[in-house]
Amino acid sequence: MNNDALAKNTANYDENAQSWDSIMRIDVGHMYLEKPAMERLLPETLDQKSVLCIGVGSGADIPGLIAKKPQKIVGVDISEKLLEITKNKYPSVTTIKADMHELPFEDESFDFVYSSLTFHYSSDWDLLLREIGRVLKSEGTLLFSTHNPLRWGLKPATGKTYTNTNGVTLTEHITTLPSGVEIIYCNHKDQQSIIDTVVRSGFKIVEHLAPSIVETKPSDEQRDKYESLKLRNVENPLFFIVKAVKS
Repeated sequence: MNNDALAKNTANYDENAQSWDSIMRIDVGHMYLEKPAMERLLPETLDQKSVLCIGVGSGADIPGLIAKKPQKIVGVDISEKLLEITKNKYPSVTTIKADMHELPFEDESFDFVYSSLTFHYSSDWDLLLREIGRVLKSEGTLLFSTHNPLRWGLKPATGKTYTNTNGVTLTEHITTLPSGVEIIYCNHKDQQSIIDTVVRSGFKIVEHLAPSIVETKPSDEQRDKYESLKLRNVENPLFFIVKAVKS
């Protein structure tokens, strides 16, 4: 992703940090689809483990990680305002402003790397996963969610493409999230492209899936959105999740 797009995404998240934090608590896609699937794939325990949360945002995933009793959690993000919210809510979490392609950590610093809906901001996943592999210990686990390519490839394209040294081409798109945050992101052509990149980067995939919505009875205020999401997700799933181990 070019520097202009990165700067725009950073500024938009900073400007909308409070509304983003608020909407994350009630957004049906997060509450009933992405978050439950990610929580199901967490290890039974992270006792005495070091955890890196990439794209920690305003800390929506932190309670689930804390519940696994890790030794430490470090959260990185490009938005200072979102990091401030996370730090205020969870003082025990170390928060650092950083680009996920250039992580400010020593080699093999973490046992577990977790990332919720952040990797699609990268225009070169080979570079990104190589950096994550650098800071992850041998046999360490990576768990991430991202846009499902077939769904998000339908959003407006900017006309820019990025082809890396392995010949993988990502297309750049733009959309506005429910919180009002306009984002620029990069899209793989399909799920297989993501899988191939993960494996090529030295990871063994444990599980991958396009999550289904949790069967539940939502509140009256959320019922219409829930039913709409359920239908749309069956027709064309929103998200794609991968759990992998560093070989």
